[in-house]
Amino acid sequence: MEARAIKRYSKGSPRKMRLVVDLIRNRSVQDAVGILRFSKNHSADVVEKAVVSAYNNLENKLDGGRLSMEDVFVSEAYVDGGPSYKRLLPAPQGRAYRVRKRTAHVTIIVSNGEEEELVEEEIPEDEEVVDEDAVQEEDTDEEDVDDAEDAEDDQEESEEVEEIEDEEDESPLEKNEDDQKEEADYDGDEADEEEQELNR
Repeated sequence: MEARAIKRYSKGSPRKMRLVVDLIRNRSVQDAVGILRFSKNHSADVVEKAVVSAYNNLENKLDGGRLSMEDVFVSEAYVDGGPSYKRLLPAPQGRAYRVRKRTAHVTIIVSNGEEEELVEEEIPEDEEVVDEDAVQEEDTDEEDVDDAEDAEDDQEESEEVEEIEDEEDESPLEKNEDDQKEEADYDGDEADEEEQELNR
């Protein structure tokens, strides 16, 4: 099992800090802390804090289980460059020299040599496994039925509109001729009735 600690924006040159990190790589945490504590390099304090923090993170990852520093070793240790702050240094004859104050990101990974156990989620027997493909097919069938019904409704509406337009398209002359025929038929019926009454 592994745990890591990252110290960001540490003051110091990444190149000089890498020289310190190279001393503790693949060593036990106990040896690494001893080497860093008695090192004269000013970056050793930053790296020591990162190593101790990674060791504490591993203990917390094991639900508070106690680990010996001899059983935990530094599996990975590397330094990345951070942003540099630009400053000016007064120089002779009114000039100024540019100074860059560098920063670094220190990453320490410790391990106890044990592999992490992957916990698989158990599905209760009562719960049914839903087939997503079957659900999608049912949804598509329902959509097809709805589309067919909408098409039939649109066809019926279009037929009704065509009938109304046909009625409106009849010319007024045709309407007058139909009215005259109806009046002539009505007058003929009245004349027949009068002749029948006279014959009586």
